[in-house]
Amino acid sequence: METPQRTVRTTRTTPASRAATVLAATLVITAFVLPVDSVRTATAGPDAPPCPAPAVAGHRGAPRTAPENTMAAFRAALDGGADWLETDVRTTRDGVPVLMHDDTVDRVTDGHGSVADLTYEQIASLRVTAGPGPAQPVPTLQELLDTLAGTGTRLLMEIKEQRDPGDAARIARTAAASGADAVLYSFFPDHLREAHRAAPGLPVVLLQGRFLAREPDGLRLDGIALDEPLATADRIAAEHAAGRRVYVWTLDDDTAWRTMADRHADALVTDTPADARRWADRQCGRTP
Repeated sequence: METPQRTVRTTRTTPASRAATVLAATLVITAFVLPVDSVRTATAGPDAPPCPAPAVAGHRGAPRTAPENTMAAFRAALDGGADWLETDVRTTRDGVPVLMHDDTVDRVTDGHGSVADLTYEQIASLRVTAGPGPAQPVPTLQELLDTLAGTGTRLLMEIKEQRDPGDAARIARTAAASGADAVLYSFFPDHLREAHRAAPGLPVVLLQGRFLAREPDGLRLDGIALDEPLATADRIAAEHAAGRRVYVWTLDDDTAWRTMADRHADALVTDTPADARRWADRQCGRTP
């Protein structure tokens, strides 16, 4: 911007003219300062439109950055800006909750066998190889909960199908005792009931895929997690009207994120949390 040229004039100074000069200078300063503050107020004020971006949840951590459901994947998700984490919990033969999606270790590790048939010592000797980067140990649920306790990061803790009915309760008690912000999250209403009885203070969320899960009779749901094809605008609006939050999975591109944000989903569960975070920040006018 160019500096304006000033014209020098010789005038006779009087008290009245000095007062007028001060007043004029004050008005000039005000004219330059007040509009800036007014713009800030208008942008951040109560009439500003709300940011449309839902929470970002790292599905099994960040499985396109590190082996899925490992501490490396969870760290990558948090480093990428995930608000929440999502994981899967199964129980070993000797009753230790570990983080594993499949009912066997075959796909994701260098070992073989059913999680429910292996002891924790046997699971601990394995390494997770499903995903980029170095192979990683199989974490226990306790390990992840201890990392998240006191951080405010929410954990969507999917209770997979359990062989022993008491395992769902054991998982819930472990989560409640940790002090972490954990959610009881499952396709299985019976597991949710058992878990809720063991830890009534934790939120309860029912997962629904293409085959709808039966709702747990007599158990109030804090939310529902929908597979993307089920998350229509009408369905999300109906769930909100019933007082439930809606989490949608698994969404890995900006078209899906925009669609679900426009439908007012509360969280996007994604394999690419860093990309989703950058997208969400752009929607809110924030610098990542």
